[in-house]
Amino acid sequence: MINKIRTCFNHGVLVLFLLSFPCVVNAADRPNILFIFIDDMGPMALSCYGNEDVETPAIDSLASAGLRFTQAYACSQCSPTRAAFFTGQYGPRNGMTKVVNSRFWPKAPMLTPTTSKAISPDVSNIVKVLRKAGYTTGMSGKWHIGGPYDSRGMSAREGYAKSYGFDFCGTMGAKPRSPLAVEEITDDAITFIHENKTKPWFFYASHKTTHTPLVAPVELVEKHVSRGYEKTNSRWGDLDQRPTADYLAMLEHLDNNVGRLLSTLDELGLADNTLVLLMGDNGTLDRVASSSPLRGGKGMAYEAGIRVPLLMRWPKLIEPGTTNGSLTHIIDLYPTFVSLAQASPPADHHLDGITLVPAMKGGSLDRNTLYWHMPHYVPMYARTPCSVIRQGDWKLIHYYGDTFDTTGFTPVNRKPAGRLVLGAQTELYNLAKDPGETTDLAATNPDKRDELFTDLQAWLHATSAKLPIPNPDRSADPSKWLTEAASRQR
Repeated sequence: MINKIRTCFNHGVLVLFLLSFPCVVNAADRPNILFIFIDDMGPMALSCYGNEDVETPAIDSLASAGLRFTQAYACSQCSPTRAAFFTGQYGPRNGMTKVVNSRFWPKAPMLTPTTSKAISPDVSNIVKVLRKAGYTTGMSGKWHIGGPYDSRGMSAREGYAKSYGFDFCGTMGAKPRSPLAVEEITDDAITFIHENKTKPWFFYASHKTTHTPLVAPVELVEKHVSRGYEKTNSRWGDLDQRPTADYLAMLEHLDNNVGRLLSTLDELGLADNTLVLLMGDNGTLDRVASSSPLRGGKGMAYEAGIRVPLLMRWPKLIEPGTTNGSLTHIIDLYPTFVSLAQASPPADHHLDGITLVPAMKGGSLDRNTLYWHMPHYVPMYARTPCSVIRQGDWKLIHYYGDTFDTTGFTPVNRKPAGRLVLGAQTELYNLAKDPGETTDLAATNPDKRDELFTDLQAWLHATSAKLPIPNPDRSADPSKWLTEAASRQR
């Protein structure tokens, strides 16, 4: 099995596949690429995915005029997701399996592995590949994969941005005028598009909204208050209030600015030859909004933590109003952009993702399995070290040494669950029959459990994944660790 997975993941095969993929456009018609990336936007946040609390007409137009993926995935938190996008690789391969600067818990029951604190500029990334292929590249907004960045985004210093392949790096200033700099990021994108309208370009509009704190224009908040929604009591979210007028106003504010971007493409005559993508980086924070019927939220291994919206519009290739249920992951954007830009990744750069071009043309993807490796504690989201495999309709979660009993879990207080269950645990779900992951089938389906567990272990070995180990410190006390974790969460 290990040899089989090694063969499937052989980078030479992947690179040859990408280089031999039939061109979908002439070189002169390679699409511009506008990637709109949304923080903490889970699978039910948009009206085109079923949100009945707010309308998002501009974003929904990407679905009606393009393609909506119904089983798109990312990682459960932002840094691993962003690293996966830039490298086209799973976390064990690119080295980033947790949020940069997040805490290490030396007294927890399991000792977790070290992880990269930044994606090095020396690593091949999709921006450099596009730039080498003749694209002008730009970004504005959240960075969060290490290096000299501030809380608002990448450092605006020219040399640092260019070391990652960006020709343009917007700055939002120390005190952005709009909540979470939604308007500044949009302004940067519009300026970039105007200045580069005559040549192929790639722009990464990386929004910090809808991440907490819950802030939005006052007039939009009052609009939703008048509709009967409460004004938030806590800018960090309150389970008993969700969704609040402030959160709905954030979504509307974002949608309005996506509309500004789409109007710019129309005004410049670029809409027909621009691939527009909009995607979330992880699930919605569960104390901010429900992702029902899916279980959990941001940070968790359950579906509401890792499933996200993914919309694409490109009139030259994508039929309007189409949906696709293929298993899709953010690692797929790198090889997709490579295919469309007729670019060539370095021969020694292993790609875990596959091109989405077949799905964009109305077909299905030749994939049955996805993986996640989350070997760290995130007590504020009730997650202990685990790894995950999704294969067909089946999903297995393996917790290495302990789990949180989330019965009575109160994310309103942003504290870990009150009871820690010691010992490894493996959970098994059939997502076709039980999308909410309510019934653990591990005990009643041992053959399927063991089959998926074996495949997961083979993948971890093939990717040289770093695993957690039992804490050898005899002074480590789970009850004291929980008390410390509760007092230090933000």
